[in-house]
Amino acid sequence: MKITKRQLRSLIQEMADAPLEPPAQNPNVQVILDQMEEMSIDDLRTIWQAVADVSKRKQNELKVGFKKGDKVEFDHNGETLTGTVARRGARFVSVNVHGYSKPWKRNPSNLRKI
Repeated sequence: MKITKRQLRSLIQEMADAPLEPPAQNPNVQVILDQMEEMSIDDLRTIWQAVADVSKRKQNELKVGFKKGDKVEFDHNGETLTGTVARRGARFVSVNVHGYSKPWKRNPSNLRKI
């Protein structure tokens, strides 16, 4: 079964919107992995760019969900820390945690609103 670039983009979009599963349990991922060996470098670059675009969009959607002053929590070394959002940066959200002098930079996907 050959997959066109359009079908591949569609599969990537579906996977981005679907709940995260380990690759062995997701048949769409397995189909892509099986065909990657047969793909040209240009095809692999197209896939890489599509994945990067979807990932960036998803990260931005997560980041937009946080605004300055929101109370959030995150895990660090088995401990749950709580704080308030200080600012949203290009990649990270800065969180002021009580008891620490500097803000913690965290990926938005690692933060939970309280």
